[in-house]
Amino acid sequence: MPDFYQNRLITTLQKLKDRPVDDIEDEIVKFSRRRKIALLLPALYSEFEKPAMHKIIEELKKISFIETVVLSLDQANEAQFRKVREYMSVLPQNVKILWNHGERIQNLYTELIDEGFPLNIPGKGRVVWMGMGYLLADSKHYAIALHDCDIVNYKRELLARLVYPVVHRGLNFEFNKGYYARVTDRLYGRVMRLFYTPIIRALKKIIGFDNKFLDYMDGFRYALSGEFALIRELATGIRISPTWGLEVSLLSEVYQNTSIKRISQTEVMETYEHKHSELSKDDPNSGLLRMATDIAKTLFRILAQDGITMSEAFFKTLLATYFQEARGAVESYNALALLNGLHFDRHKEIRSVETFALAIENAKKEYMENPIGVRLISPWARVDSALPNFAEKLIECVEADNS
Repeated sequence: MPDFYQNRLITTLQKLKDRPVDDIEDEIVKFSRRRKIALLLPALYSEFEKPAMHKIIEELKKISFIETVVLSLDQANEAQFRKVREYMSVLPQNVKILWNHGERIQNLYTELIDEGFPLNIPGKGRVVWMGMGYLLADSKHYAIALHDCDIVNYKRELLARLVYPVVHRGLNFEFNKGYYARVTDRLYGRVMRLFYTPIIRALKKIIGFDNKFLDYMDGFRYALSGEFALIRELATGIRISPTWGLEVSLLSEVYQNTSIKRISQTEVMETYEHKHSELSKDDPNSGLLRMATDIAKTLFRILAQDGITMSEAFFKTLLATYFQEARGAVESYNALALLNGLHFDRHKEIRSVETFALAIENAKKEYMENPIGVRLISPWARVDSALPNFAEKLIECVEADNS
């Protein structure tokens, strides 16, 4: 039986039964007449060379409540851009491809960098930010949804359940985070299971269980998911991280810009499959180790901004407390796997914990050397103030590339 337990901070909307997706979509279509919805898809060209993206396109063809689809395309040359335009042309929605490596958009990046905006780091954060800016330049959209493009078992129900809480006129949510289980014949989601949750709970032990921000961050079922929906007004004022800390910093920005009562999380699908990254001690600048390092640094900087002092003694205590929390998590997941007949390599899990501990050490070193670190990309409200005509330029460039 599905659970209906409510976290005391974040309203949690579980999937309690198999309600037909057509029923959910019919409701959303009614709401979308006044509350128009856009979908933002950050994608690499390489994702169009794999089956997942084509499955997503087939599912999006069936959706009528999305008015606009913006695909923020990265790492694509002109020939590849044209191929992507052809792939996306089958969709019934108003589709725009934001070609991040095209000359027009590159010139806009140069203009922003010259004005002092920190956009010199390529990656998902930057393309999400630019795609968000394009959608915000047009005031007709009430809500924006975003999901990744590597979801192997994508179904249109994900998008319906993601946007429902923020567009339903009887609800009052401004931000909705998607969550799901990462399980096949074994448990996945190592960064979430063995790093994120243990470090959050270790920090709570050290700083205090009354820390509202850490309590909030601990309340998300899958804080590192790439799926969320939010209203336009909220999107205008949030900053975006250009690093692997994107999801964590986004939750922090939402926390600072709206009330917790306006935040929800929704079970968007029962299981979620996507590409898996490697975890290795050998290369601290790639894979899951880099991701964990950036997550830890993001947490350290957010806490420092809230007045928390982190000394050498603090980090030593954190490392020891993290080990205790993470080992406890391994035991819990071992029991879960045994009961459900899943493959579980306890030794490999412990080795993962030891590798993630390196992420804390690396993050501590980088944080102590540079407490400010990589700046978050400014909210679009600031761009509008610094460059009043920039939104119009962005629209013109995207239109020209898509003509």
